[in-house]
Amino acid sequence: MRTFRITSVRVRLPLYRIDVNLTVTAMVFEAEPSHPNPDDLKRDPATATAAKAEYDTSKTGPLTVLANSMVYLPFSHVMDLPAVESIASKIPSLSGFAPQEASIRGGRFDQKARLGQIEYIFDLGNWSPFFTPPRNEGKKYATLLQILQYPFSHGSIHIETKSPIDHPRIDPGYYAGPAGSIDVETMVHCAKFADKIAQTKPLADIIQRRVFPPEGDVDLKKWVVDTTITDWHPVGTCAMGGKGGINAGVVDERLRVYGTKGLRVVDASIMPLQISAHLQATVYAIAEKGATMIIEDAGLSIWAKTTASRSTCTARER
Repeated sequence: MRTFRITSVRVRLPLYRIDVNLTVTAMVFEAEPSHPNPDDLKRDPATATAAKAEYDTSKTGPLTVLANSMVYLPFSHVMDLPAVESIASKIPSLSGFAPQEASIRGGRFDQKARLGQIEYIFDLGNWSPFFTPPRNEGKKYATLLQILQYPFSHGSIHIETKSPIDHPRIDPGYYAGPAGSIDVETMVHCAKFADKIAQTKPLADIIQRRVFPPEGDVDLKKWVVDTTITDWHPVGTCAMGGKGGINAGVVDERLRVYGTKGLRVVDASIMPLQISAHLQATVYAIAEKGATMIIEDAGLSIWAKTTASRSTCTARER
């Protein structure tokens, strides 16, 4: 169980699993300069002004473009079988996980589990907060993100004061302890595969060289540890406890906060573990289910069923 050390706030109900999951690194490459690049909008005021005008006029142009080159891969595609087995062999010795969670995490390293265990996103432009190219050099860049979907290490987010405007204390806990050593070993293998992706046609046709980390004899483990940040899809800050109940989470199977009355959490924070996808569709499903539960527990289940039936009929008519 996490220990709360907030001197100015009295803790009424200490709960387990207050954490965040998802780690990402960004490998940067020098790209073929003839292609339009999002960084053009940062460097050239005239280009940025024209793009803004086009968007305001027709809702088209560079400001409507999002990264759309992404893939989720199982570890069996990224590293060889001995590497996967070596990492998997260390999992049973880990402590600090509820039995159900430990079983799920271990199963995700099963060679038969066709899961998206690592996500790669490629886009033109420099996405890395750690790489700053020389100014006025005229070069263009591209970035390949690698995002570990199922990290074993996890951090914490806690309030520090009674003031609602003060920042919370955030400890991402990247690669901490024995669990973290599994994550960093996995990410090193994934970084090697990212380099392989960049050297494979047709992508290789627009990439000139790797600049971050620089090409040559690089300590990839140090680079991974030094440049990892949290991705945009954190989960688990109010995780569902499952069979472990209050000793393993914050909310029960109906999204009610343990030890309270009239308090529910209905968002991505109730997800105990990360999924092999971006979160939006799943959050919609959580919201729909949560709304139904609230209606049912308020004694309005007949009304809920009637409304759902009408919605289904309307959708069919359309």
